[in-house]
Amino acid sequence: MDIRTVTGGPLQVNTYVVSADGADSCVVIDPGAEFAAVEGAACGRRVDAVLLTHAHFDHMLYAMAWLRKGAKLYVHEKDAAALCDPELNVSSMMGVQLMLPEADVILHEGDVVREAGLELSVLNTPGHTPGSVCFLQDGTLFAGDTMFYGSYGRVDLPGGSNMQMAMSLKRLLVLDEGTVVYPGHGMKTKIAWERRQYL
Repeated sequence: MDIRTVTGGPLQVNTYVVSADGADSCVVIDPGAEFAAVEGAACGRRVDAVLLTHAHFDHMLYAMAWLRKGAKLYVHEKDAAALCDPELNVSSMMGVQLMLPEADVILHEGDVVREAGLELSVLNTPGHTPGSVCFLQDGTLFAGDTMFYGSYGRVDLPGGSNMQMAMSLKRLLVLDEGTVVYPGHGMKTKIAWERRQYL
């Protein structure tokens, strides 16, 4: 798997440009980093899809630029309404009104995203938002704001739940200890390291 990380935007979101090794297209996970920088990381490859780990404004700030170029938009069903609701996507807290069109693909627990040679399994991990998801393939987990290095995402925003976050973290901690976790903010981590934090 080819993974390139671009960090940017007002809240320093990790945007991931991901493809199968040697593929001529890629996907963008959480387009919160500036378009030009992410476009550079794509290295001329076609962006087939934008995958959202959740529908908060900082993780989809530059999504529209990719959609205009033909990328499909993926979001979990429980976060779909937040795409066009500034209160739910919390852009209104920043004094802006971010609104995206309806998603092309609505995700559910257990789905598999097949784009750019990838087969990413969808894990619904509520807590930060009801429709937060992680994408898992071959010992690599794109965790959004569900799991950070030594921490986890806020649970005090609309739709957040401390109890659901605890259950989601418990679910992730039983993954193979060698699983590498690419979070929505901050440095990457491993399941083995996070087990020491919680168990």
